[in-house]
Amino acid sequence: MKKLLSIVLVIGILMSVMSLSVSAATILTDEQKADFVTMMNRADVDKDGSYSTKDATTLLRAAAGIEPSKADYDIDLDGQVSVLDAQKMLCVASGIENVIDDATLLQLCKENLDGVKTKKPGFDKTTTMVCPSIKVTTSGAPISSLNVSNMEYKDYVNNFVKAMNTFPYNSLLDDEMKKELELMKQSAVDIYKTQTETKSVAATSNSHYTYFPVNNLGWACKLEISDIKGIKQVLNGDAFVVTITLDDYTYTKGQYPTGMSGFGERQKLPYGKVFNLPALDETDGSVLNSMALKNGKVVLKLDRETGKLLSVDYSYSYTSNITSAKAEGSDLVMKTVTNANTSESYVMK
Repeated sequence: MKKLLSIVLVIGILMSVMSLSVSAATILTDEQKADFVTMMNRADVDKDGSYSTKDATTLLRAAAGIEPSKADYDIDLDGQVSVLDAQKMLCVASGIENVIDDATLLQLCKENLDGVKTKKPGFDKTTTMVCPSIKVTTSGAPISSLNVSNMEYKDYVNNFVKAMNTFPYNSLLDDEMKKELELMKQSAVDIYKTQTETKSVAATSNSHYTYFPVNNLGWACKLEISDIKGIKQVLNGDAFVVTITLDDYTYTKGQYPTGMSGFGERQKLPYGKVFNLPALDETDGSVLNSMALKNGKVVLKLDRETGKLLSVDYSYSYTSNITSAKAEGSDLVMKTVTNANTSESYVMK
C-alpha cells in the first residue's frame, strides 16, 4: 500500500511540473552536442532501441524510491534522478515532446546538414522525380477536337496525332513528319514515368557545393522554427531519426520567383531554405499563374553513439499552373497544371 501511495503521489507531481527544455544556441558547441546525444541515449532507459512507456515507468519507480536509481537515469542532465526525468520520458514516449527542445533539435539538424558542405564527407545521391498528372486546357486551336479542358497531356498528344493523321492534314505529312509524331506520342508517355538519377560524390571533393542541397550555395539549411510545421525525434535501433515537416504554401501570379534571376528570392521561401526548387523560367513568354509547394519533409538519420549524420531524405510535391506563350500567328492558348513529386536521398560514406 505504501509503495502504491508513493507512485500515486509521484504521478500527481509529475503531471503538475513544467517540462524542462534546453535553449537552442546560435551555434552549438561540441560539448553541447555531446550532451544532447547523451540525453537522447539515456531516454532509452531499458536499451531496447526505442522510446516507450516502459522507460517512463522505470524512471517513475526510481524517482519514487521503489527501485534503485542509476546515474544514467538522469535524462535532463541536472545531476539528479527526479520526477522531471520521469515526466520528460513520459512526454517523449507519448509523442508530446522530444528529448531535447524543438529549437535545439532543429539547430542540431541544421549544423549536421551544413556540415556536409564544410566537412565534405563522401555520399551517394539518388534523385527521384515523377509527374502523376499533367492536365491540359486549350482554346483557340485550329482543330476543334484540340480545344479541351483538363485533359491528361498524353491523351491530348494522342488526340493531336490522330487529328494530324486524318484528312486533309495527313496529305501534308511526309515520312519525317510521321516519325516526329510517333516520337511525340512516346515522349508524352515517358513524361509520366519515374525519373531516377544517381550520383556518387567523393569525400573532400569540391562537388558538395553543387550536388548537396541547397545546390550552389555555401549552406544547406536555413530553416527556423517559424518556418516549419513540426519536428519529431525517435529512436530506431542504432539511429536517431529526426523528421522535419513543413506547412503547405500556395503562391499566386508574381509571388513565386522564377528563372535564374529569381534564384536568390526562392531561397527566402520556407521551402527554398532547405529544398532545391524548380525555376520555371518565364522568359519565353509563358506565365506562371500559381505554384503550390506541399508535403515538405526532411528526414535525418543520426548515429546513436556519435550523433553523426548517416543519411538524409528530402521530399516534397508541387503543383504548377502555367499558361504557355502563344506561337506567332496562332490563337492557341494552352494551360498546363502539373503535379510533381520530387525526392532526394543521400547516404553518407
